[in-house]
Amino acid sequence: MAPPGHPCNNKSTMQPIKNIIFDFGNVLFDLELGAISRELKQLTGSQFESIKNKLDQSGVFQLYETGGITTEEFVDTLCRAARPVLEPERVIYAWNSIFVGMPRERFDRVLELRQHYQVFLLSNINDLHARWIDDYLWREHNMEDFQARYFDAVYYSHLIRLRKPDREIYEYVLADAGLVPEESVFIDDLEENIEAARQLGIRTIHKTPDLDIMQLMGRFLSEKTTSALR
Repeated sequence: MAPPGHPCNNKSTMQPIKNIIFDFGNVLFDLELGAISRELKQLTGSQFESIKNKLDQSGVFQLYETGGITTEEFVDTLCRAARPVLEPERVIYAWNSIFVGMPRERFDRVLELRQHYQVFLLSNINDLHARWIDDYLWREHNMEDFQARYFDAVYYSHLIRLRKPDREIYEYVLADAGLVPEESVFIDDLEENIEAARQLGIRTIHKTPDLDIMQLMGRFLSEKTTSALR
């Protein structure tokens, strides 16, 4: 049985899916969400909570995620938030500690999906994280063309200067790629991002921890194959 929000529910009254829009972190690429805080706490000790509150209130994380400041400015802000001032290399290590990895079979499944659907990537991401992913994919999978090879288009928040769950980012993707909302499904691990897309008529799937992404992608392929045989 399809999970709640699965695009095949009530499919007799819905337009067929033509486009799949994936979030990246904790949908395709595994993350350890608490890692950054853990590593920064080790660096700053008892200062951590006050530093975190100050940085949260400043909006520096959202600003960096939408390309409003450079990587050098971002790292410098984090370094200077502590006393004594932190070393940039240690801050960068902590910032990138969130990543776990992406098994090769997920890439292979995305390629299969591209034979039947347009496939897109929509991610709130910053320059440091994007560079880490590029390095990881080359190091672990000998892959340097993953964006062009695996997706029809990739939308990174720091490059288009928009971020989820703001309505404008979904409107941008729909317009740029020429997508019909009702023919598109968006998969994300955050409910607030799902709800924002849903309000524009995009069909959605909430990627909860118990929803296996490989099984979900396999279900799309199975349904497309079954439909083609009718």
